[in-house]
Amino acid sequence: MLSNIIGLESAKRQLLAAFNHQRLAHAYLFTGEEGLGAEELAIEMAKFIMCSRPDKTNSEPCHTCSNCRKISTFQHPDVHYYFPVLKSTDNSEILTMLEEKSQELYFRVKVAGGSLHIGDQDNPEKNSIRGLLREIGLRSYEGNIKVFIVTFVEEMNQESANALLKILEEPPPNTLYFLTTGFLQTLLPTIVSRCQLVKLYKIKSEIIETALQTKNHVQIEESRIIAKLADGNYATALQLLSGDLKNKRELMIGFLLGVVGTRPSSIVEAVDALLAENKKDKAMVIDVLNIMATWFQDAFYVNNLQSQPELLESFVINHDKIDRVEKFISNFPRTNLDLAINEIEKAVDLISRNVYLNLILINLGLQLRKIIFDPKN
Repeated sequence: MLSNIIGLESAKRQLLAAFNHQRLAHAYLFTGEEGLGAEELAIEMAKFIMCSRPDKTNSEPCHTCSNCRKISTFQHPDVHYYFPVLKSTDNSEILTMLEEKSQELYFRVKVAGGSLHIGDQDNPEKNSIRGLLREIGLRSYEGNIKVFIVTFVEEMNQESANALLKILEEPPPNTLYFLTTGFLQTLLPTIVSRCQLVKLYKIKSEIIETALQTKNHVQIEESRIIAKLADGNYATALQLLSGDLKNKRELMIGFLLGVVGTRPSSIVEAVDALLAENKKDKAMVIDVLNIMATWFQDAFYVNNLQSQPELLESFVINHDKIDRVEKFISNFPRTNLDLAINEIEKAVDLISRNVYLNLILINLGLQLRKIIFDPKN
């Protein structure tokens, strides 16, 4: 069932049931956190609708007919894809991003700081709301329906939002709109009311784990770690996969060694080493801290589930480092593991809110040292 899309089973069933019963609404609004697969689901659903040889039993587009191939490469004249850009974004840059997405369905297509702008009145840009209006007015080239995929609609300004609302209020026949947003509460209520909501939920880690093994040929141990760190988000899993997970785990261990080091300067040195390695890349540092949280989680499970080996096996993430986790527990048995995880989560939140990196990490190191060595904690 639309197997190129990982998880999102309830959303798939909702859309396919409407299509199979010939009850598709004129507009659907996919809502859920970025990276769950909203834009990707819209593309695959468009392929299934337009496919010349669909597998109706398994609800799969054939992926090989002319329509499927053209939609996959964003070249179908009746399927249009819109995403936020800057007014200065060159058309060649837009085409490059679409080419990358055609190679990897979950590639993020969005220009930082961009928006779905209204477009020039006399000569509207293709990737603009007025460009969309122009396309709506043209006849269908290869079928009886035109599909418009409009992503990150929360990035529209007031003028664009009002123009889109007018389209949704008076939709021409044989047009279908797939809108996506990660921030439903920021949209005009009138836009939301004109659409059928499709809610996207986090994906089970075992589904992500299996997908990484089958689609990306990731080894079992690595896929398990990535799936746990991804927190139900397949795009996040792919980002972790594209990064150097092994190096991040070693950086995490280096940071912990600094935390438990005997020299007063060991924490500062560990922070300096981490930031020097990552050139103050906040996303990279957050990955390292999230990996550290799994280390303390594993320590908790090892501490409490030794008598239940099957349960322990299912919960532990860092299987290949389990001997080091057990050694950590043996050396520091007084560690308040829950409190350690809480401090790491607070540090991740502060980094996400653009607070000073060096200060956060030094403070985290000091707090973890206190939690590990102070029996009062």
